[in-house]
Amino acid sequence: MINDRPTHLRVNLDAVLNNYRKLDKLNGLKTSLAVVKADSYGLGAKVIADYLYKNGVRHFAVATLEEALELKKYIKESLLLVLGVTNPKNVKYAVENNISLTCPSKEWFEEALKELEKIDGKLKLHIKLETGMNRIGTSEVEELMEIHNLFYSEKVEFEGIFSHYSNADGEDNEYDDYQTANFNSLVKLFKLKPKYIHIENSAGTIKYSDRNDICNLSRIGIALYGCYPSSNIERLNKLSLEPVASLVSKVTHVKKVPKGTKIGYGISYETQEDEYIATIPIGYADGLLRRAQGFKLNVAGEECEIVGRVCMDQLMVRCSENIKVGDDVLVFGEYNNQKISVDDFADYQKTISYEIFCCINRRVPRKYYLNNTEL
Repeated sequence: MINDRPTHLRVNLDAVLNNYRKLDKLNGLKTSLAVVKADSYGLGAKVIADYLYKNGVRHFAVATLEEALELKKYIKESLLLVLGVTNPKNVKYAVENNISLTCPSKEWFEEALKELEKIDGKLKLHIKLETGMNRIGTSEVEELMEIHNLFYSEKVEFEGIFSHYSNADGEDNEYDDYQTANFNSLVKLFKLKPKYIHIENSAGTIKYSDRNDICNLSRIGIALYGCYPSSNIERLNKLSLEPVASLVSKVTHVKKVPKGTKIGYGISYETQEDEYIATIPIGYADGLLRRAQGFKLNVAGEECEIVGRVCMDQLMVRCSENIKVGDDVLVFGEYNNQKISVDDFADYQKTISYEIFCCINRRVPRKYYLNNTEL
C-alpha cells in the first residue's frame, strides 16, 4: 500500500511510556491503569497497548466489549476492564477472554447471571457507583445491597467497585469532595471487599496524588497521551507531561495572487494586498474541522494563518514568498524543532484535546516512533 499523501499523525511511543511512568510514580502505592478506549483516543490502541504491555503495564481499560476483544490478543495476561455497558447476552465473550465488565445496575446483573448459567467459567465484575456524574451506575442503597448479595454466586467474581469524577479538572474542589464522600459511604456498605477500588481519572490522579483515600487504583487517560485535562491541572505543576502526537503534512501548491482575490468556498477570505497562498492536503474529512479557520499553522518555521474555509481534503494558508512546494507543515505537536500545543489548537476551536485526537480520521496514517526512528 502506497502513502502518496504527506499528511500523517506521528506518535511518540517513548513519550507514552515516560508519561505512564511519571504518573505511576505520582500515584505512589496505587496501581496505574492505562485507558486505551476509543483506539487510544485516536492514536492507535493496538500499538500503544502492546508497547505498554511489553514494558510491564498490566492494567488497561476500554469503552466497549468490541474494543476489549480486539486488544486482548496483544495484552493477554492483563486486567482489561470495559468501562461502558455491555449487552448481558454477550457476557460469554468476556468470560472466554478474561475480560472484566462493568455492572451498572441490579437488572443488568440479573440478566448477566441468566447467561452465565449457560456456560462454564466465572465473570469478573466492577460495580459502577453513581456519585454525581449521572451517566451510568446506581446510588440506591437497597439496590446496591441486592447487587452485593448476587456476588455470592459462583458464576461471578467481585473484582472492583468504581465511580468517576465529573469536575476534577475544575478549579473548585467542592464537587469532588461531594463525590468522594458519596463514594466512600457507598463502598463501606459492602461486606465483600473487591480487589480494586477506583474513582480517579487523569485529573483526579494528578490533583489528589497526595490524598490518602480508600482507592488503590487510578485510571490514566488523556494524561497518558501528553495532555493535561485542563489548564487548572497543568498549573498545579506536579509533573511535566511529554507531547505524544504530532499532526504534520507538506505544502503541495503555492501561488502569488493579487489584491482582491477571493479564496475558498463561500469566498470568506479576500486578499488585502498581493499575497502568497499555499495549499496543504488536509481537511475536515481528516478531522481538521472548518472551525479551525484563522488558526496559524507552522510552515517551514513560519506562522501561516488558515485563510478561507477549510475544505474536505485541503486547506489554504497565507504565507511568505519563501514558502515552496514540499515544505513541512505542523498542525500541532512537535516536529523539526517547531512546536504547537494541541491544547492551543483545541482552545482556538473552543474544544478539548480529547476531541482533537479522536476526530483525526483513519484516512490519516499513524506512524510510530521509538528513539526518533519510525517503526
